[in-house]
Amino acid sequence: MSVYDPQNLRLPSCLQTREGWSQWMELNRSQEPHLHQIEPTNQCPYSCIMCPRSKMTRKQGLMDLGLYQKVMDEVALYSEPIRSKEIELYHFGESLLHPELDKMIEYASSRKLNVSLSVNAPQLTPMIAEKILKKHPCKIIVSLDGYDEASYQAIRGKNADFSKAVDNIEKLVSLHQQMESHTQICVCMIKLHINEKHTAIFTERWRKLGIAVDIRGFFPWGDKQMVGLGEFQQYPPRMPCPFPWQYLVVQWNGDVVPCCRDYNGINVMGNVKHASLKAIWNGPAFTEFRQQMTTGQYSPSNSICAECLSIYCH
Repeated sequence: MSVYDPQNLRLPSCLQTREGWSQWMELNRSQEPHLHQIEPTNQCPYSCIMCPRSKMTRKQGLMDLGLYQKVMDEVALYSEPIRSKEIELYHFGESLLHPELDKMIEYASSRKLNVSLSVNAPQLTPMIAEKILKKHPCKIIVSLDGYDEASYQAIRGKNADFSKAVDNIEKLVSLHQQMESHTQICVCMIKLHINEKHTAIFTERWRKLGIAVDIRGFFPWGDKQMVGLGEFQQYPPRMPCPFPWQYLVVQWNGDVVPCCRDYNGINVMGNVKHASLKAIWNGPAFTEFRQQMTTGQYSPSNSICAECLSIYCH
């Protein structure tokens, strides 16, 4: 579902209330969940200014390969419209830190599933890049954001090595060509106030190498302290958060959360160690959570949605 510009929107009468929005989204909700993200790890050596990981208090760890395969086996049996959707093999961590990431990609590919990666360029050494390309992910997004050493470290922290990032991307492009890989490769910039005047230079630099460039809009997660980092879009008036009707996310320990912004696992709907994705998606916890979105009355244990929606709701 798109995020709209509320200043230039004319809604039908059925979408003038939270209840109307909720009814419409429920009518369009698939009984099979879209696995939007699955998290190999929530470990990361970077300190990006537009990422709330600095406030993460949940335990850090690595997803068990067997648990990952269990989830992939279930999704592989879904109907075509759901099964063919892109699965992001990341959530709140640097996926390249998982020692069996190549096996994860290979298993998904063997089940005819489309997994994508979003990685930090300094971690993507030529050896790792070659291992990954051989396993045929559908896409590799290389997050860069900066246009020189100073801007890169200002955005991604002191561990962000711009020269190493550039060298790794150039070698990735070369490997991609040599291997005649069908994996999509793109370099990504999240548009912030700190880099927005340099999007054209950034785009020109990387397109000269024949690589796709993705200039992405900024969103401040659910953190009011990040609002000033860049421009972002809001939802239409009285629209509840659409995510609980659209997809789910599996964190490294198997917890299922209804939102890609729930970095601390506050609203856990279930765990794939004990239940299927489909059972969780259609179960009582998810149903009750959608009801919170419908009424705007959030449970005492839900400490994130009210503040988040106060940012995004017009």
